[in-house]
Amino acid sequence: MMMLDDRKRRAELGRIAKLLKQLSLQPVPPMSGEKELRQQIRKYLVDQARFGIDDSIMEPIDEVIASYLIEIKSDLLRRHAAEEVDLGRLRADLGGLIAQYDHDRGSREGEINDLRYQRKGALRVIEDRDTVTPAGPNAAEEDGYQYGNVGVLAGRSRWWLLILYVALILAMAADFIMFRQVVERILNDSAVFSLVLALTVVTTYVAHLAGEAFQRAKQLRRNVRRALGGWLLSGLWLTMGVGTFVFRLMAPAPASSNAADVFVAGGGVPAGSADGSPLLSAVLLLLLYLLTGALAISAGYHSPRVEIAQFIRSNRRLKRRQPQLAVLLRDLAEAEALNLQIDDLQDSRKRQYAIEVDRCESVARRARAEAEILTRRLRSASGLHWLRRLTGGRRFGVPQAEVPDQGGSEPENNDKDEYEHNREREDDVSK
Repeated sequence: MMMLDDRKRRAELGRIAKLLKQLSLQPVPPMSGEKELRQQIRKYLVDQARFGIDDSIMEPIDEVIASYLIEIKSDLLRRHAAEEVDLGRLRADLGGLIAQYDHDRGSREGEINDLRYQRKGALRVIEDRDTVTPAGPNAAEEDGYQYGNVGVLAGRSRWWLLILYVALILAMAADFIMFRQVVERILNDSAVFSLVLALTVVTTYVAHLAGEAFQRAKQLRRNVRRALGGWLLSGLWLTMGVGTFVFRLMAPAPASSNAADVFVAGGGVPAGSADGSPLLSAVLLLLLYLLTGALAISAGYHSPRVEIAQFIRSNRRLKRRQPQLAVLLRDLAEAEALNLQIDDLQDSRKRQYAIEVDRCESVARRARAEAEILTRRLRSASGLHWLRRLTGGRRFGVPQAEVPDQGGSEPENNDKDEYEHNREREDDVSK
């Protein structure tokens, strides 16, 4: 079975549970055909009684009973085999789901253990840092060391960070517009947008990195002046801004705003075609650039430390993974319970079908015993008939005076009356 996601596996588990419930509620088919078998045996014996009954009469009856047993047992076994096939199919599907659940449980438990280890390690760094808390109220820390402060785990408010980064994005949009005016003076093709976007993103990111470098220096050395990397990045960022300011101040007007070309093409100088004051545009560009850089440096300076970010990230992922693992364990427990239900259902079905097979054998024994009793009765009735014929129609246990006078009657009529009387007794016995 291919690997499925949690929702599909949950739907598959529900389908298996529904089918298993239907199979458990389906009754075992009862044994049938007993009445027909008994009627068939009784009719056969009554028909054979006309010609006389001997010991060999039970052989065909035994054959009929044996064929009945074979037919009924084969039908019961066929039904049992069909149910076993259905249960086996459900067991196979359920086994695939259990294997997937076991695999995912191992991987998710390992991931949760790793996240807990990372969170614990980050918390240890936050609490301990490099040394313990200095002893005494006037003890001084060594330069470059400081004790931990778990209060920094709270961090900045999400609303504060949201406002900061929204303002930074708006400032980057303003820088994009101003940079585009500068780049269009040297380029006038499709590469303007890409170049302006790259300048805006790179300069803002350099300012952000400078803020992070200042933050690390403040945390480790308690002195921002030793942040060599931060000052280098800040200098690079400031050089880029000053260069853009100078270029905007000294660059010529773009070709599209050349008054001479407009005059030659249109026959005059249109009103409002002047490019404006280059100094004012350059100053506006520099101010917006400085504002964007200040926001980026502030965002970098107030960004969480590495261990704090790791603690927050690990804690956030744990809050998602632990409920997912709980849901998976619940589904796994349900799948294992369904597997046990399949075992119990198979055992109960096997016992029920065995009971039905025993009932078939009991019916066969009962039918044979009834056939033997009926055979004795018919044989007794047949012997009594021949005894009357030999004694001249006398009945044993009846006074002679009560016996009707048979004189003057013909033998044929007497035999006919006896035959009819015998048939009536046979009909009474068969009933």
